[in-house]
Amino acid sequence: MQLLIFFSFLLIYLALNFYVAYNGWVWLKRSFNFRFKKTYFLVMFVISFSFFLTEMFTIPGFRWVGYIWLVMFGYSLLLFPLLNLIYFLNKKRGIKWFGFSAIAFYLFIFTYGSYNMWSPVVVTYDIEIEKESELDELKILLVSDIHINETIGPKSINRLINLSNEVGPDIIFLAGDVIDNSIEPYYKHNLSEIMSGLTAPMGVYAVLGNHEYYGNDIPIFIKEMNQINIEVLVDEITSIDDLFYVVGRKDYSDRVRASIHELTNELDPTKPIFLIDHQPREFSEISAAGVDLMVSGHTHKGQLFPANFITNAMYENHHGLLQVDQLHTIVSSGFGIWGPPFRIGSRSEVMEINVRFVN
Repeated sequence: MQLLIFFSFLLIYLALNFYVAYNGWVWLKRSFNFRFKKTYFLVMFVISFSFFLTEMFTIPGFRWVGYIWLVMFGYSLLLFPLLNLIYFLNKKRGIKWFGFSAIAFYLFIFTYGSYNMWSPVVVTYDIEIEKESELDELKILLVSDIHINETIGPKSINRLINLSNEVGPDIIFLAGDVIDNSIEPYYKHNLSEIMSGLTAPMGVYAVLGNHEYYGNDIPIFIKEMNQINIEVLVDEITSIDDLFYVVGRKDYSDRVRASIHELTNELDPTKPIFLIDHQPREFSEISAAGVDLMVSGHTHKGQLFPANFITNAMYENHHGLLQVDQLHTIVSSGFGIWGPPFRIGSRSEVMEINVRFVN
């Protein structure tokens, strides 16, 4: 059955790639009398699998070919049916300009998408927690989905440190997917010294995301984080100066993670309870457990439009602030990216959460 599903997916993918490539061929042939048909389709065939080939082989520069093709392929499936319809309604005239229109569209996507990715912003939320505390206010910096890899390296991490310094948080929460798949890029970019600049008076606390599980580097990752004073909470709880609790859960993909009730049933319910959980799920159970603030990432807010409609349908809260009873849920679109380094319909961000405690 799995083999049948794989080949079905492969055939559909090939058919859609042929549709995109054929449109390009027709444009080149009719607009510029381009004649190298076999060479063109051979090149397009290789490009269509470039992203997957880079997962198996190290080919310098080829990863970027794969990234760019995935974006072009996805948006071509949205754009080309419309251009085809207009072309036939226009009695098969103007094909040259349709092609140039498509190129202009791609240039916009890559330019605007790069800007959204490489120009992170600070998004601010103000919330009130109805619990007594010796603190009047608390400033939290939420960072999720850094995805340290071959693309997200020293420049990106320095940018993150600068944003953190601008915010000046009391405490920092890292909501999972600090690394992409493997710890190797962390070593390759020598990021330990740079990441050690991510500090706050009350500490820096992290959880595992689904991507930390992929490379089987969790013990090494936790050790590296501990060495730079980032405490990774793996179904664990810490009390901060006896003022409030920080609960860190294993990722939802871990089948043996503790339930939220197991983690919180012995906590003092009169004290504020903050939860870091990579995936924004189980809001009802978490609210019933007495959690006041839950911070998450994972969704990337779809990263590339129109995927934001998919994440919005999949998650009760796929981005921003949503209150469920006394529980405040805040989901970040993330600081980094998975795959293509472009964002359309989302923006690279960190979140400043200003908490005020009221009776």
